[in-house]
Amino acid sequence: MKNKSELIKVYVGLLFAMFFWGLSFVGTKYALLVLHPISLVLIRLFISVVFLLILGYSFNLLDKIKPGHGKWFLILGFFEPFLYFMGETYGLKLVSPTIGSIIISTIPLFVPWGAFIFFKEKIYWKNFLGILISVIGVILTMLNKNMEFTASWTGVGLVMIAVVSAIVYTLLIRYIAQDYSALSIITYQNIIGIPMFIPFFIIYEFKEFTFASIDNNLWMVLFLLGIFPSSLSYLFYTYSVKKIGVSKTSVFVNLIPIITAIASYILFNEEFSLMKLFGIMTVIAGLYLSQSASKENNATSPSI
Repeated sequence: MKNKSELIKVYVGLLFAMFFWGLSFVGTKYALLVLHPISLVLIRLFISVVFLLILGYSFNLLDKIKPGHGKWFLILGFFEPFLYFMGETYGLKLVSPTIGSIIISTIPLFVPWGAFIFFKEKIYWKNFLGILISVIGVILTMLNKNMEFTASWTGVGLVMIAVVSAIVYTLLIRYIAQDYSALSIITYQNIIGIPMFIPFFIIYEFKEFTFASIDNNLWMVLFLLGIFPSSLSYLFYTYSVKKIGVSKTSVFVNLIPIITAIASYILFNEEFSLMKLFGIMTVIAGLYLSQSASKENNATSPSI
């Protein structure tokens, strides 16, 4: 870092990114009270693409896709946004925003294992122990005071599909990350991903969809989802990685489930028991332990 003011900008941007990502789970849950999952995702992506294109062309930040790279963007678009949002959005219909955000926040735990399997990168005992501790924490958040499992297994499984797709996306992105700006990658993958949702929208949701069901409050939530967590958070996070590195940046991911839990408690009156609090702290401890190994191991950013 060149100076203190630049460092402050990085940390402020990171805090905003985590705040937007944390609230995105609550916003999605709210929107799902009215919209079906694919309708919600399509509107969110359209808003994001329009915003990113305006930003990109206004400041000349969009890179042209190089010959031979089209297939990589097609694959990226399949895993994210398509498969990721199919898993996350359908999953959030069945589980609480807090549980959804906790499961999603474990993505950085598993990326080093994917890199180990596919790229033979080193793995450390902290990675293994971090996963073990975090998985225990995730289970604890799903138990009530009588130690009974309260979450939907189907919902958990769907959110795990989002986790797996984000891991594959993170491993694939290394092939083009050096050739394009973060804004270019996010813009193109969202543009390519939109047509993948349309057939499912026509088959399952088109007959029931109507813009009349979207009131002003919901439109506000949709615009916020499209502009902030789907666009600006990625840009803030990527900028931080370039300035202070993956190790220091990824520690901030621990804030996401805390922000979601507090917002869910305030807006949805979601139960915030001692068991859930202990589970969240356990997950964060596992995340922190695993990410402390990233100084030696090449973990990368999460996808939300």
